[in-house]
Amino acid sequence: MESLTNVFIFNLSVADLLLTACLPFFAVYHRQGWIFGPVTCKAFNILFSLAFYSGIIFLTCLTYYRYVAVVNPLSVLKNKRHLNGVLVTVLFWVVSLCASIPVIIFQTQTWFSDFAQCDYKQKYPILVIHYQQNVSFFVAFCVIVYCYFRIIRTLNNSRSQINHKPVKLILVIVALYLVSWAPYNIVILLQSFELQQLFLSCELRKNLIYAKYVTENIAFSHCCLNPILYAFVGVKFRTHLKSIIKCAKHRKRSQQHATRSISQNHDYNEVGSVF
Repeated sequence: MESLTNVFIFNLSVADLLLTACLPFFAVYHRQGWIFGPVTCKAFNILFSLAFYSGIIFLTCLTYYRYVAVVNPLSVLKNKRHLNGVLVTVLFWVVSLCASIPVIIFQTQTWFSDFAQCDYKQKYPILVIHYQQNVSFFVAFCVIVYCYFRIIRTLNNSRSQINHKPVKLILVIVALYLVSWAPYNIVILLQSFELQQLFLSCELRKNLIYAKYVTENIAFSHCCLNPILYAFVGVKFRTHLKSIIKCAKHRKRSQQHATRSISQNHDYNEVGSVF
């Protein structure tokens, strides 16, 4: 269970790296338009889509397996040998890639006046992609909320002294993910309604464009916050960090003591040579 949990956290880190790779393109895009060409446009959005879906999948599985470990730990012992971390990882990345097929097919570089955009030429692909992201996020949200409801209730009713600190780390990771991505999903849902002309307001359309820009920045900031989160919430990381700091301090003291000893011997030899 612990090794599989680490596999999921590692893949979440990979998803964060994919988002991080998109950041320079995202910054230039909003200042100068899309200047990198149609191929890079498609690659940029494929990376974003892969990071989005893989993040949802691995986070949901991470929560589910922690739920199984707390609520029904005996089933973990029975099924532990049947779970292959590499196989699960490959399967979930393939699923993320399949979910990104609409982006692969329809995403392209378009022009609005003299401003190049990385967008879609038709309305239908936008609706498909937006609703697909919304459904994925909503399903993951429901599963995560249910799992943590059961986890918290089980821990409150349990008299066991087993250490459940890993639950704290995963809970914080999940909360940060939901807070970072929920505003973006709400905005693209409203944009889908607007594209279907459920809202007929130019002012609302402008506000949604600005809101999407802001929420995209919030979503991208998530990949920068996770390393800090692992550092300060992760118990094992803090323990290893403290151990490294203690070893460094001990080594420094030993070096200082050795330097003083050499200096004292040198002074003694110099004094001896005068007599």
